[in-house]
Amino acid sequence: MKDEYREIAIEWLNKANSDLNFAKASFEEFDDFYSQMCILSHDAVEKYLKAYIVSCGVKPERIHDLVALLNECARLSTNPTDFKNQEEGCRKLNRYYTPLKYPSHYPIVTKEQAKEAIDTAVHISKFIKEQIGV
Repeated sequence: MKDEYREIAIEWLNKANSDLNFAKASFEEFDDFYSQMCILSHDAVEKYLKAYIVSCGVKPERIHDLVALLNECARLSTNPTDFKNQEEGCRKLNRYYTPLKYPSHYPIVTKEQAKEAIDTAVHISKFIKEQIGV
């Protein structure tokens, strides 16, 4: 990876780490705000996927669909199957993005769902960091 791409990818990773760390800390600290933890988990994974895309020298689209971003990662990868193995987690996190941000579709999120969202984001973050080599 070229240094110029690496630097930008690291910026994306740092923002993603910040979102995920805040979601994890919130889970430990609060017995509420589960919707926000799910949204942050989604946002973190979005940034991890965009970090990978940038590391490949491509400008990521301004979209929030994790499966679409994952498909772009797979297209850029020499091992697309490895990325496809992350699809279920991306689909789970996609469920939280729009419905939780707008009041007309504001479902109740349980502590267990928040934990699953955070765990999924942690798993995908480790995978992406391995792929980037950081």
